[in-house]
Amino acid sequence: MQHNANSRLDSIQILRAVAAIIVVFAHSIRAYTVHVPGYLEDLPQSWLSAPWFRDGLGFGVDIFFVISGFIMVHVSTPYAEGRKPAGDFLLRRAERIYPPYLISTGLLLILTAAWSGTASDDFSLWRIATSALLFPSLNANGLVQPILGIGWTLSYEMYFYLAFALALAIGRARYLPVLIGIIAGVWTIATIAWSDTAPGIFFRNPIVAEFLYGCLIAYLHRSGRLPTVPLFVVLPCIIVVFAASYLCESGVLPEALRCIYWGAPAAVLLSAFIRLPVDRERPLSRLVVFLGDASYSIYLIHIIFIYQVLSRIYPKLAFHGLVRHVDQAVVMTFVTSVVAGIVFHLAIEKPTNNWRLRSRKKEKTVTA
Repeated sequence: MQHNANSRLDSIQILRAVAAIIVVFAHSIRAYTVHVPGYLEDLPQSWLSAPWFRDGLGFGVDIFFVISGFIMVHVSTPYAEGRKPAGDFLLRRAERIYPPYLISTGLLLILTAAWSGTASDDFSLWRIATSALLFPSLNANGLVQPILGIGWTLSYEMYFYLAFALALAIGRARYLPVLIGIIAGVWTIATIAWSDTAPGIFFRNPIVAEFLYGCLIAYLHRSGRLPTVPLFVVLPCIIVVFAASYLCESGVLPEALRCIYWGAPAAVLLSAFIRLPVDRERPLSRLVVFLGDASYSIYLIHIIFIYQVLSRIYPKLAFHGLVRHVDQAVVMTFVTSVVAGIVFHLAIEKPTNNWRLRSRKKEKTVTA
């Protein structure tokens, strides 16, 4: 049995795995229901196509955001105590996020150009530059997304990291009130001054509050004031998530309240999972923790795999009668996309992180 800190982190990795898996499942369903290709139109349609169910699986993103806020507080001690500079915190976060993201974006650019024989209209120098930096810009459909669409969540991650690093630099041990003030101030300015621009649309989205939920949970947990949340709350949380999704589809709930109707259940789930005991001796536990470790790669690569790889394979499978139902395509897409993410993790993300850690150790040795 793992003890204390390690067990808590393992349990959070399990929640990361859950978040990644349900996001991949949501996009797998969308690819063959909302965007059903012509060669599958005559096949029996999916029973998974109900919008409230499909879109409700997007709740995985909210779980990721709450976890991110928790982790930032978890690693903040040396920076809050002044033993490390806030700039080092930001550098470590950027080193973790950017290399796999830039590689996957480059892969998308190459595959798109290779399949179509030409660059997409969305691949202007401005779009490439803003996408590489994760700076908010409008795509060809008027959405605030980088070229790799799911990167919109990483833009919010980097915004939060910047705000967190600034709060550490200003407030040190009292960084949390400063952080709240920064995010509230940016939201106010964006709402008043930049309302119709890509940065205005981006910064006024209250979804960033979900990071603060995670920060608060970490603060209460470290101070011993976090209430014990039993694991059976998972079922009520799931009911709330899908009920809210149904009400959103019905026009009753506005999307702007996502930080409440999906963010709050995500925060409750994190609070329940923190104390979940994880036995590393069990193969299933090791597998799920590993999926949590690979969750970033799974999240990054699955859209590319779905729309740039499988979309070239499935027509041939359907022609030979090997795909006979839309649900079959959904399941095959889901499984192979997760496997593709694991391969990306082992071949790209993990070696990149190991190289980065070795480089830091060499720097310490040289300067010692």
